[in-house]
Parts: sequence; structure tokens; C-alpha cells
Amino acid sequence: MIRKSRSTLIFILDLIILYICFLGVFVYHRGFASIPLSSALIVLYVAFIWFIIAVNSSVSNISVDSKITMVLRDLVVAYSVMSASIIGIIAIFGEFAPNNKLILWPLLFALIMSSALRLFYLISIKRLVKVGYNKKSALLIGGGRAAEKVAEKILLSPELGYNLHGILADDHLDSLPMQFYLGKLKRFEEIVQTGLVDEVIIALPLKMENTIIEVVHKCNFEGIRPRIVPDFFKIIPRGAVLSELGGIPLISIRNEPLSLLKNRVLKRTFDIVFSLMGLIFLSPLFFVIAIAIKATSKGPVFFKQERISLNNKPFQMIKFRSMFNQNHKSSNTNHTSENDPRVTSVGRFLRRYSLDELPQFWNVLSGDMSVVGPRPELTYFANEFKQKIDKYRVRHLVRSGITGLAQVNGYRGNTSKEKRITYDMHYVENWNLWLDMKILWLTLFGRDTNKNAY
Repeated sequence: MIRKSRSTLIFILDLIILYICFLGVFVYHRGFASIPLSSALIVLYVAFIWFIIAVNSSVSNISVDSKITMVLRDLVVAYSVMSASIIGIIAIFGEFAPNNKLILWPLLFALIMSSALRLFYLISIKRLVKVGYNKKSALLIGGGRAAEKVAEKILLSPELGYNLHGILADDHLDSLPMQFYLGKLKRFEEIVQTGLVDEVIIALPLKMENTIIEVVHKCNFEGIRPRIVPDFFKIIPRGAVLSELGGIPLISIRNEPLSLLKNRVLKRTFDIVFSLMGLIFLSPLFFVIAIAIKATSKGPVFFKQERISLNNKPFQMIKFRSMFNQNHKSSNTNHTSENDPRVTSVGRFLRRYSLDELPQFWNVLSGDMSVVGPRPELTYFANEFKQKIDKYRVRHLVRSGITGLAQVNGYRGNTSKEKRITYDMHYVENWNLWLDMKILWLTLFGRDTNKNAY
């Protein structure tokens, strides 16, 4: 899989900035007095948290094609999570109020300095590449649609660091830039021997396997790096992963981080700890909600409904009852609409702030759901959507969640299913613990989280 390089240097500089800011603020307020043990432990905790964030996010991943806005956004979210974690630890084991200046000011200064570091780095490398530093001269082999896309990308994106030396093809499309056409494939050896080509990009159809093999062998002989554009790139998304089966190379058409055991164990551990804490700390709220439900309408406190989760398997999802008692067939085949008469007055409040979903922590603890993941759909609609929406069932390659990427972006309830699937696919293909943390943060504080909640 093509990834942005993880910059160890950026990580180390970020850590140095954090330490300088914490030390500078401490000295300013307390002088050069000896640093107490508690402060030293906080400094170690900062390093630990920043390491966890860096490993599970893209905050330290910067390349020439990175967008400045996305880089700064990731940094702000990273500092938000780190700040919340540090404040939480101090509030639990110490006193935050008397030491707030020693915590908040260093974090603010570090955020500003780390942002400036990234701006300087990105502007510098983009400028260097554009003026020709470390640019590679690429010879393109092929004359079809794949070659056309490669040529277009190279010519329109100088920041990628390539110059198009020319194109070789026996048959070529008229849409290819003719000023770069150097002739037929028989000229390949002659051209690469000039020493003017750094890389050869092969965009030939699979039926020309022998030609591809021959070109690769010649590239190796001349010491030129060959790259191959798969002929079947239309069905392989950007996140394709190269793996192997007993030494046989395989291309997975999508990246699935949760197909790896270590990631599943990490996510399941987080789910167990988080759901257990949720059930314990929210138990007083559960009691208040239960009383309100029983006092305002007839029926049970909890409501169970069959939904679909991991590997397309059904399970009984638990919610606080937010509707009047009704026929199960009606509730299982109809989405809730705005001003739905089936919703009780208390239920409307619960649904508005997603409090009716809280009992699903039990589903998480029992293994049917995850804290974060694609929202589980009713069995009736899941069977309907798989016939209408391409790749719908891919969302079931992971456990369904109490909250998800689509929901924090305002796509919940009876909204665009296609948009929801797009977000679900992104989650399946890009999962990491950091993404879960961001979704949880947005669930609590995002402006679109409660959009379309009725």
C-alpha cells in the first residue's frame, strides 16, 4: 500500500518543542527551582501520549503532496486529544486548577510552534520540488487509458517530483500528448542507454505479459527503477495492499487494517475497557432515564431490535425505548422520520441527544458491537440495500458501532445511504485507533453529530 512516509524527525522535533514549552513556562512561573516528581511524571506521560497519537494517526506523516489544511487539522485534533488526556490525568491524580497555567500555556505555545514547523517544512519541500530539486525523469511505456492517466498526472502535478521524458507505444490514443511520443517499443533499449531516464513507468495491458517482463529485465540490467501500473486499476482502489500467500504475491483490492489480528485485539481491548467504564459511570443516568420512560408511557424501559453487524450476522441491539408500544413489523420496516408520531416526549429528547443508544455499551461488552464503527442497520433494510447499493455489505467486514464516521458528519436516520456507505467504506479501509478517538471526540463536540437526530 502506498503510504506517506512517517517522519521520525517530525515526531522528535514535536517532542522537543513540547519539552521546551513546558520547561520555559515552568521556569517563567516558578524560576529555576527543582522540578517536583509529579511534574517529571507528567513530562513522561506527555511523551507516552504523543507517541501513541503519532503511531495511530497521520500527525507525523508529511510528504510533498500533503495538503497544508489537512496537516494543520490533524495537528489541532492531536493536541486536543492530548490536552484532554493530560487534563484528565491531572484532575484524577492531582489538582488541575492551581496548575492550569503550567499545563495550558505550554500546550498552546507548542501547538503554534509545531504548526509553524509544518508550514515551513511543507512550503520548503514543495518549492524545492517545483524548481526541480530531486526530480526524476520518467519514461512512460504504453498507449492506452492507463498511460493517458499517468501522463496527465505527471504533467499537471509537478509537485510529485517527475518530469515526463517521453512515451513509447506501438499503438497509442490520440488523446496522449503527441509532443512526448518517442516512437514504438523497439526504441526502448536505445533510449534507456542514453542515461537520461531515471524511472520507467509501465502501463501495458496484462495480455502483453512477455513484453512487461522483458522491459523489467532491461530496466534491471541498466540500473533503472521500473514501476508497473496494473492493467486492472479500475477495480483496485487507492488503498490496495500487496501481500503474499506462501511466497505468491497477492494484491488485495482494499486495505483492511482490522483484518490484522494485532489491530483486532487492540480495538477489542479498547471496546471492553471503554464500554465497562461507560456502564459503570453512566449507571446513575441510566436510572434517571428509566424512571422518566416508565413515568411517561406504558411499556418496558429497554427495546430490542434485530440488526446486522460483523460478517452479516444478526444480533439483538438494545436501546432505551423512545416510542410508544407498537407492532414489531412496523418498527422493523420503517425508519424514524422528523416529528414521527410514534416517538414519545421523553423519547424525542433521548433521540435528540442520542441518549437512547447508551445501553448499547452492553452490546459492545458482549462482543456484538464496537464503540465506533458503521451503524448497524435493520435486517429488513440491510437485505434491501445490498441489492441497490454497490459494496453495501463491505461495511459488515467490521463490527457495527454505537457511533460512526457517517453519523458525526450528519448522515444518520433517513439520509443519503450512498453518502453513509462512502463514509463507512473510508472507515473500513482507514481504521486506526486514532480515527476512533477522533470520531468519539466529534460525537461529543462535533457540530454535525446531532444533525438529523429524530
